[in-house]
Amino acid sequence: MDEKTVMDALMQMKRTGNLLNELWDLTQQLGQSIDRNDQVSTQMLIAMREEPLGKLQAADQALRDQLEALPNRDTARQLASMLNGGQPVELSQQTQVMLCEQVASNNRRLKQIMALDKALNQRLGRENSAYQ
Repeated sequence: MDEKTVMDALMQMKRTGNLLNELWDLTQQLGQSIDRNDQVSTQMLIAMREEPLGKLQAADQALRDQLEALPNRDTARQLASMLNGGQPVELSQQTQVMLCEQVASNNRRLKQIMALDKALNQRLGRENSAYQ
């Protein structure tokens, strides 16, 4: 697998990681505003979360487009495997290792966000929660 392909995916995953960290921060702030019963801040933070969510969707689509554009199906399959949490194809290629580590980091952060979001949604929505 060529270095440019992996580097492009790594850059997109780093961008995704930054967006996930931004979303994590906003979600934590949202929890704090709920704790304070600050409805204005709560509404504002809910709206502010839309921007990183939209950018995350765009980053995901960019990765999907990159996979589609690869002429070699084996390369596309190998890259898709790494992007889905698989192991590097070549352990000696540092960029592949870095990509897999970034994917794992992003997945951990996403799980944290989802758990906090679920708890906040259940606190706000009670019986009308999206998670019921």
